[in-house]
Amino acid sequence: MTYHKYRGTNVSRYFAQLRKQRGIQPGQLAQLLHASNVSKIGSLIRQFELYGEINSYWLEKLIHELRPDPDSLQHCIALDQADYIKEVQAQKQAWESWADQSINPYLMVRYMPAVYGIREVPSAFISTRHSAEDWAIDELNRFGAKGFLNWTRRDQTFFDKGGSNPRRIQATFEEPPASAWMKVAGSATKFLFKEDWSVKRKDQAILETRK
Repeated sequence: MTYHKYRGTNVSRYFAQLRKQRGIQPGQLAQLLHASNVSKIGSLIRQFELYGEINSYWLEKLIHELRPDPDSLQHCIALDQADYIKEVQAQKQAWESWADQSINPYLMVRYMPAVYGIREVPSAFISTRHSAEDWAIDELNRFGAKGFLNWTRRDQTFFDKGGSNPRRIQATFEEPPASAWMKVAGSATKFLFKEDWSVKRKDQAILETRK
């Protein structure tokens, strides 16, 4: 079963206040919730109090046990919603500013899964996007590879193997531009290649793009 995640520090701090009013520790509260792993759920409760994130399953259990005042709870939820809207607006504004910055067009060549190469579009082919795409098709055909052309930070053109089936895509804040990535064997963590060909963890890239 999939549970939604609640995010908001106004509710979490209110719940922390209710717990403290009862004079119990997070682990003791976990026991009252009949947690099978008291230590783990006690830590989860404390993390929620500090950072405001918890899934709906445990949030409902906390509501049932701590019995918050309905009006006070709704007020905290409204504040969290307002904070979330402000955060998203700030993230979108930051993304728009980042996306508007000019770049040197470049082609990301996918030689095989998780093996990429980057090739800057020669100056002779950057007068128009069509010219850059023609050059990209020739390059991908030469390598027999898939790839995508980054014309701007918003505008990308994707190609199937050998440069076939070109299709233009425009990225948005809601649908960010595609990036090359790799994974280390035995790890679920993805690493993204940046425009300067350095590497960073995917979660770090998301935070930087949307902070």
